[in-house]
Amino acid sequence: MYQAKVPYDPQARRPWRAMPFPQSEYERRITAVQARLKAEGLAALVAYSNGADPGNARYLVNFETSAGDTIVVIPASGPPMLTTNWLMHGEPMHTMIWTAWLDDVRGAERAGFVRNPETSVAGHAADRLQEGGAAADRIGVAGGPIFPHHVMVALEERLPRATWIPADDLLMNIRAVKSPLEIEAMRRAARISGRMHEEALRALVPGARDFDVASRAHAVAFAEGADSLAFESAVATGPRAGLKHCAPSGRVMEPGDMVFLDMAAVYHGYCADVSRSTVVGKPSAEQRRFLDTGFEMFEAALAKAAPGVPVQDMIAAARAIAVRAGYEADYMPKGFGHGLGCSLFERPSLRPATTDILEPGNVFALEPMLIRMNFGTACIEETVLITPTGAEALSGCPLRVW
Repeated sequence: MYQAKVPYDPQARRPWRAMPFPQSEYERRITAVQARLKAEGLAALVAYSNGADPGNARYLVNFETSAGDTIVVIPASGPPMLTTNWLMHGEPMHTMIWTAWLDDVRGAERAGFVRNPETSVAGHAADRLQEGGAAADRIGVAGGPIFPHHVMVALEERLPRATWIPADDLLMNIRAVKSPLEIEAMRRAARISGRMHEEALRALVPGARDFDVASRAHAVAFAEGADSLAFESAVATGPRAGLKHCAPSGRVMEPGDMVFLDMAAVYHGYCADVSRSTVVGKPSAEQRRFLDTGFEMFEAALAKAAPGVPVQDMIAAARAIAVRAGYEADYMPKGFGHGLGCSLFERPSLRPATTDILEPGNVFALEPMLIRMNFGTACIEETVLITPTGAEALSGCPLRVW
């Protein structure tokens, strides 16, 4: 047992517990994972999270990991377990561990502080797998792209008879279809993000700095109840608008500057993603044609989106407009969009080689784009929900803002 000054057992955590959804929603998710484990002949799932992608832990147990390592172990049968070494001051209760709904929470030492392997994240995970009778079985591993080598090595040393199976698809496919409660949270995240953009657009005047625009948008986000920002906000003006994603600077805007804005909120652990392109003042003829083409690309892709539609059909519709307008050289094929949820990049895949087919409950960022160096960006990005009959843009912010 990890030694802490402040008790963090279930009874100590319960009065402080704060969850965006009823516990039954999280239990439903665990049950869905266990059903997939049994269907694929896996004895358990080891789901890893850290600050680079906290999504697995937030989705499964409502814990927001950050600088440390966090693992959720889900046996095919039996209760899940959370272990984390993200413990500020060495204290679980100083690190919002009380937000986690499950009883079995095991604090762990950070690498370099471990005196006993049993007090490490890998040690606790191995213990739970052994307790569940999975020590010599097939075990799924989710979070593979960020899974630290030293943690995996420690697991293999502790459980030498286990067979480790990549299981990112297993978990991400479950996460791809949002429940009604998730959809409502994502509506709220998107609407907050839309209000951020509405405020940012009002701030785009000659003499304003990029910093001024970002600060006004960020104030709206937190006034509206955002947990945090979904990513580092972009305010790119003038020539930098042709670089697309640029951090706000002290640059002073001038009439005729192209502008690219990309900013969004997290609400109840769920990410939105919204972008707008425009001009400070009146656009030139070429600026207007460029932006109008980006708008048409977005509209064409959104019109295609519906249950049963291959993502490739959306991509083809947007690209055809860029080509017809003579902007094929400015069209960015790898920038079409991405799924959204507790992580910023989820299913469905909107990448060029995707084979995904849309289904109700999918939520994604749709962002067909034209980008020209030293000129600007034409990109409308929206958080989009696939409904039973079509698609819905969620932010509420006007699309054509020039």
